[in-house]
Amino acid sequence: MLAELQATAAAYALNDWLLGQLADFTAEDWSIQDACGHDARWLAGHLATYRRRALALLGATVEPLPWEAAFVRGKGAADLPADLDPAAVVAAFHAAQADMVGRWDGLDEAALARPAGRRLPAGSENVGGAIRFLAW
Repeated sequence: MLAELQATAAAYALNDWLLGQLADFTAEDWSIQDACGHDARWLAGHLATYRRRALALLGATVEPLPWEAAFVRGKGAADLPADLDPAAVVAAFHAAQADMVGRWDGLDEAALARPAGRRLPAGSENVGGAIRFLAW
C-alpha cells in the first residue's frame, strides 16, 4: 500500500468498526434524530451510500441499490422508504468496506491522480483526494 494511503485506509477500517457497533440498535434507537432531523437510519444510509461511491472510485463496479437515492445531500429522514431495513443498509456498508480492503494494495500514483468526476468540498478533483475526503 502506498504510504500516503495508510492513514486513509485506517480511517475507513475504524469507520467500519464504529458502524458495527450499531448491531444492538432497537427500532427506537434507529429513529432518534440529530439536531438536523436525520435519524440513525438516514445517517447509516448516507454513510453506506458514500462508502459505495468511494469503492467505485477505487475501480469497482458498484450497482446502485434501490434505497441509495434517499441518502444523497439534501435528503432527510422524511425521504426514507417506509420498508427500509437498517440491517441491510449496514450490511451494504460492510460489504463495500470488505471490497475496499482488497483494493488498497493495487492503487498507485496514477490511479490516485485520475479525475474523480467532480470537485469535492475540500477542493480536490482527483480520486486520491476524493477517497481521503469520503473517509471523514
